[in-house]
Amino acid sequence: MKKILNSIVSVFAILVVIFSFVGCSGGISSDDAKAHISDFLDAIETKDYEHAATFLHPERPADLEAFFEVLKNEGDLDFSTIEITKYTGFSSSYYDSTVGGSTYSLSMSVKAGDDEIKMEIEIVKNDNGYGIYNLDIDT
Repeated sequence: MKKILNSIVSVFAILVVIFSFVGCSGGISSDDAKAHISDFLDAIETKDYEHAATFLHPERPADLEAFFEVLKNEGDLDFSTIEITKYTGFSSSYYDSTVGGSTYSLSMSVKAGDDEIKMEIEIVKNDNGYGIYNLDIDT
């Protein structure tokens, strides 16, 4: 009986060590994701697209000025004032094999000018960097 108890304690100790290492590598926290997205949207508001691009993941560079200009012209959207009115959902993963790292997606209702739009932003943290990986806007 003592031998079985020692084995159980040893296995438990090994599991604690393994899970502590997993916790160290961590995913993306909700607070970090929200702050990252807020800073990105602040840069878009002021049309500082160069600064906004620093919030993008290195694997996903984009011409943000052209992207938001199309939304302005085709969707008649005004991004000079952006306010997140409600977070509507999220998903996260400590490891997603499609990106080789952690993901955090946040869905939200956003007021852009006078229009209410839906926005989903996915942030990725992997060996190549940290930043916005996907940006979906539904008008």
